[in-house]
Amino acid sequence: MTAQMPPPQMPIDATKRFQSYLDRHERGQEAMPDAERLRQWIVDHADDFGAVMECDLKTCPKIVYDFSSEGDVVIGNTSDPAHQTDIMWQQLATANAPVGIGRYREDRVCYQSDQFKTDGEARSQHLGIDLFAPAGTPVFAPLDGVVHSFADNNLHLDYGPTIILEHNPEPGIRFFTLYGHLSAESLDGLHKGKAFKKGDLVCRFGNFPINGDWIPHLHFQIIFDMLGREGDFFGAAKPSEWDIWANICPNPNLMLQMPENITASREGV
Repeated sequence: MTAQMPPPQMPIDATKRFQSYLDRHERGQEAMPDAERLRQWIVDHADDFGAVMECDLKTCPKIVYDFSSEGDVVIGNTSDPAHQTDIMWQQLATANAPVGIGRYREDRVCYQSDQFKTDGEARSQHLGIDLFAPAGTPVFAPLDGVVHSFADNNLHLDYGPTIILEHNPEPGIRFFTLYGHLSAESLDGLHKGKAFKKGDLVCRFGNFPINGDWIPHLHFQIIFDMLGREGDFFGAAKPSEWDIWANICPNPNLMLQMPENITASREGV
């Protein structure tokens, strides 16, 4: 569910690369030259990915939440994560649903405050998919990978403990998956380059306040260019830059393959 604090500056080379993406978009080209090729590889191998959770996201009942201005802006009219969690778990139990979903591309009201703004515009449009389930829920690697980086992003309303895996499934194909809002124990024993096989336990959902002080959930995100970042990445985009960021971070449902409509409109609702 993360929209991070105003992020530190990208390294100079990454800043130049991002500017090249902006320039390409202005010329009517796809912002990131390799994006379509990487996205197509994921589409072509959709049947090869393993489950991220124990429940089968392709078939299990779910509640798809709407955190835009059109929907459930604040669950239970409270910002208290304990109260919000109680309400959500009651809703999921009533629906016999093991998981709740937070949508990709959603323009979230909770990210509109000044703390999420740079140059006057909020980074408010969600670049990942949120999977809501109890703290301690296990998370499994959807394909082979190694630890790229990890960190405890421990600011209020940030990711909390975070792991980023690097995937190199074949020559010329390289991308990353991010796992945010984890338990503190998920970082124990990690080191850069640690290998995970498809189906291995990677981490577990964290509880508030360790997870950034959110309802327990996993923020899952696909990243094509880390832009020099380690242990952290932009979890939401400025709406004015959405088309560029969507090239860098495609819809995670390409990998999760949920049949429900879990993608907000281009306007974020």
